[in-house]
Amino acid sequence: DGYWIEVNDRLCQILGYTKEEFKHLTFYGITYEEDLEEDLKNKQKIVNGEQPGFSMEKRYVHKNKSLIWVLLTVSLVRNSLGEIQHFVAQIIDISERKKMEEENRLLIEENNRNKAIQLNEVKNMYRLLADNIIDLVCLHSLDTTLQYVSPSVKNLLGYTPEELTGTLPENLVHPDDLGKLRNKFISIISSKGSFSEQLRLRHVDGEYFWFETNATLVYENGKPVSFQSSTRDITQRKKAEQIIEDTLIQERQLNELRTNLVSTISHEFRTPMTTIRTSAELITMYLEGSGYNFNSQIEKRVQTITKEIDRIVELMDAVLTISKDDAGKTSFNPVYCNLKEICIDVIETSYTHLKDNRTVEAVYDVDDAVIFADINLIKYSLFNVLNNAFKYSQGSNKNVRLHLYNIDNKVVVEVIDFGIGIPEEDQSKLFNTFYRASNSNGIQGTGLGLYIIKMFTKKNSGKVKLESKLGVGTKVTLKFPLITP
Repeated sequence: DGYWIEVNDRLCQILGYTKEEFKHLTFYGITYEEDLEEDLKNKQKIVNGEQPGFSMEKRYVHKNKSLIWVLLTVSLVRNSLGEIQHFVAQIIDISERKKMEEENRLLIEENNRNKAIQLNEVKNMYRLLADNIIDLVCLHSLDTTLQYVSPSVKNLLGYTPEELTGTLPENLVHPDDLGKLRNKFISIISSKGSFSEQLRLRHVDGEYFWFETNATLVYENGKPVSFQSSTRDITQRKKAEQIIEDTLIQERQLNELRTNLVSTISHEFRTPMTTIRTSAELITMYLEGSGYNFNSQIEKRVQTITKEIDRIVELMDAVLTISKDDAGKTSFNPVYCNLKEICIDVIETSYTHLKDNRTVEAVYDVDDAVIFADINLIKYSLFNVLNNAFKYSQGSNKNVRLHLYNIDNKVVVEVIDFGIGIPEEDQSKLFNTFYRASNSNGIQGTGLGLYIIKMFTKKNSGKVKLESKLGVGTKVTLKFPLITP
């Protein structure tokens, strides 16, 4: 009949009734009406033998009319004849847990509402920005169909957003750019990344313009759901790039023309210069052989002719060397070579029998000075450095010094002279073309030697440095990367 037969103190504490009051109450009388139907169904199932017992969460009505959440576990007791004797119920107060669950549920609902509001605000802000930005902003489905097109498309391509929404962007792409765009869309899905591409899009009037498109995947709950793209008009930039490219081509053509012209002029001048120099030497030999006692004035004039011819030939050779390099025609064949062996070869070939009996005092601190360089260009540079050292130290009666050593994974060669030195204000300009120190008057030179030395040294991954003190001398240092086994 549902009456309570016996209860413990804890149940009295949970529901607020005394044990005596419980004897006059039924379980269904104090069960919250919304939970009663399920409770009675479960009771009937164990009475019918469908299940041995049941457990459920339900609410009882406290004596003070408040609702108390409990976990109810019920079993049935029968006698030896199988007749029902009574029910045994275990009741645990879960009000605090239910209270926390309800608070959490309300908190989650509040958070979800706030997220929805924030998401809506973000979408509105995004739409506001997209609607007013100069660039073209689009949202695509995963098959690239345009779901949203910003109003800027009208200014950029002449279409309205409504005309393009629901279409494929490839309908606007230049046929030559279509393949790479499709590959980019495929790759972005497989790599889950982004891409940037330059392509041509068709204006409503049929003309194509250059654009740069950046696209990224949009995710929801960790899964890609769409693309977002931003497209900018770069037509003017592409035109500027084309102008620069055309200018560079024209410059290369002019450099090649200049090189050919210099080469032709050099060749045409070299023959008469050689003839004039030979004639001057023959005049000297003829006068000496005939016993003619020509005065010092004639001898000086002949020497001047010879010296000036040598200077012109040297200048033409230097200009031709620079022109060939500007046109990219300098022969450059780097190999592994020993800089010590190159130094020895240059010295023995050109500086062992000088007229003033001076020589090169060479000090080699290393035997293995392996570099990766063009041997001919290195020899040219060393010859010019040594030639300058002797030329600008005439009259000093002191030898030129060469010091070769390794330091910090570099091969270093220093050439030191004890000549006139270079004024400090001139030193920073000496590597410019046609620049000569202010105290070099009367000494033959072209003003191109150091420029060529720097040019060839740099081509061989090296560096050149000049240090000088007026009236004391000059040191030129060449450094190259050391190649180790």
